[in-house]
Amino acid sequence: MKKLFACFAMLFGLSSIAHAADTPVDLVRDTSRQALEMLSKDNGKNSAKVREQLINMVTPKFDFQRMTALAVGKDWRAATPAQKQQLAKEFETLLVGTYSATMTRFKNAQIDIKPNVLLNNEGREAVVKSEVTLPGSAEKKPINVDYTLYKTPQGWKVFNVTVEGGSLVTIYRNQFGEQVRKSGIDGLIKSLQDKNNGAKAA
Repeated sequence: MKKLFACFAMLFGLSSIAHAADTPVDLVRDTSRQALEMLSKDNGKNSAKVREQLINMVTPKFDFQRMTALAVGKDWRAATPAQKQQLAKEFETLLVGTYSATMTRFKNAQIDIKPNVLLNNEGREAVVKSEVTLPGSAEKKPINVDYTLYKTPQGWKVFNVTVEGGSLVTIYRNQFGEQVRKSGIDGLIKSLQDKNNGAKAA
């Protein structure tokens, strides 16, 4: 789970400059490089500013609504439009808060983007494979990271990341499913709100 957090933090480097990318591979490669360049400017005193800049650039490149729907799973269909909107909002807040707090720790990571992309759904979805070597790793063994994107009229958007076979969406789906069974959709929303409020207080 920690590796998943770390690598997802690196994915937050996908910036608005990616609009010029013709392929999902170009998008991931070019914008990951830009992210590392921005992270390298962190000097310990400006960490909050660097995180804010990265978040402002990357958030539009994710489809949090799609991510939330996949994470909630079959229970998403039973949610009202208002509940869906609230779930997506809280899930986005959770992800941004969780991963942005760690991203500056990985400014020296090495990312090797593989050139071969796996296309699905008649070319509308793509999986870009990469290997990430984290600084200070005792094993020095690259971590396999797959970025899953789909093509929209506005360009490619990210909706999942898989690290060493562990899918971000699937991990949260297991947690969300248990919460829905206990207290329903509203209970899941409240649970997310409590986590986000707790993080703000901390």
